[in-house]
Amino acid sequence: MTRQWNTRATVTALVLFSLTLGAAVHARQDAVGDLRAQLRARFDVLSVQDGVGLVPRSKDAGIRIIEIRNGAVSIDGMTATGDQLRMRLGADADLILRVSYLDAAQQRQLSGDAQPGAAAPSPVPPVPPVPENRPRRERRGNEIVRFGSDVTVERDEIVEEVVVIGGNAIINGEVDGELTVIGGNATLGPDAVVRDDVAIVGGTLNRAPGSVIEGRIQNVAVGDERWRGANFPGMVRDTIFRDTIGRVGSFAGTLLRIGLLSLLALVVVAFGRTWTERIAELASADPLRSGLTGFLGQVLFLPLLLVTIVVLVVSIIGIPLLVLLPFAFLVVMIVALVGFTGVAYYVGSLLASRFGWTDRGAYVAVLLGVLAIALITLVARATAIVGGGLFAFPVAFVGYVVEYLAWTLGFGAAILAGHRDWRMRRMPAVS
Repeated sequence: MTRQWNTRATVTALVLFSLTLGAAVHARQDAVGDLRAQLRARFDVLSVQDGVGLVPRSKDAGIRIIEIRNGAVSIDGMTATGDQLRMRLGADADLILRVSYLDAAQQRQLSGDAQPGAAAPSPVPPVPPVPENRPRRERRGNEIVRFGSDVTVERDEIVEEVVVIGGNAIINGEVDGELTVIGGNATLGPDAVVRDDVAIVGGTLNRAPGSVIEGRIQNVAVGDERWRGANFPGMVRDTIFRDTIGRVGSFAGTLLRIGLLSLLALVVVAFGRTWTERIAELASADPLRSGLTGFLGQVLFLPLLLVTIVVLVVSIIGIPLLVLLPFAFLVVMIVALVGFTGVAYYVGSLLASRFGWTDRGAYVAVLLGVLAIALITLVARATAIVGGGLFAFPVAFVGYVVEYLAWTLGFGAAILAGHRDWRMRRMPAVS
């Protein structure tokens, strides 16, 4: 009796073990089947020696074949780490890593409809690498650093390093060092070779088949997984780099404008200090009259110019004088510049007296005045880089109003100073 119970217990245990093993094998087969379906939606699956090969269906990826052999993953013949897979493939990297965890039998199932225990299909030989048939490089250049424009390296050219900010890089030749593109795209032609790392910030990397990158690829692009993971709103994510670069460019442009204006003001002081002091005296003594005169001069300039053109054309004999009209614009610009310099001289003199710099001279006073008039605009441009345009716009508006008032006041004071000088010359000499 005891022997019968032992026999029954043994049979029952064997049946339960067989059922458990069968369920585990079935679940494992279902997992492989699901993985195969996901892979075939994105790749052509090939059986290669000691593993499996995946050919992307999308040609935009710039990848010929991904090979998984003995747990190692290589892209176009170059071994890739997990981080490099995520950088090159994005969300598809998890699928590739899951394939690398499978054994050889399961990987063979991915490339066909073979079931466990069936004869293994004959392996497909690996895709041979593209033969090296690159052009001979004859021209050698130094480092290329470009801001706000594109860079092109031709097929017969070798450069040491390429850095592009606010532009695109088109590489058809060879870069002996790093390739860095900020705020633009990098395009590598079929004969392109980059001997070091490639870093793309705020753009995309476009690679033609046959291009070679011997270093790492760092691509922080708009819409990248790292940005989506940070939960940035779509509009902000798509414009943050472009807006930032634009604001930096505006700030640099404002600095350049202030520097050029300061240089011109120094030239005016050097050749017309007397006029500068007279305009500063008029602007300070009667600012209302000077401001109104400058405003009327701006409003009436174009109508008077049009009337002059009509009179010269109607008179026929005055037609040759039309060639002198461009000089009228030049004269107005010079008068406005001299007037602005006078106002800047007055403002700078007040600041110099305030700081106790009375012995610094006219040149220092003019530079202080130009900087003080443009300071609000400069602060607005700097604020826009950090805080965006919401706060910077009203500050910039105030800055432009201050600059306009300075130009208008100076223009009117220059007109009044010229009119006073003309009257003094017409007055008869008193014996």
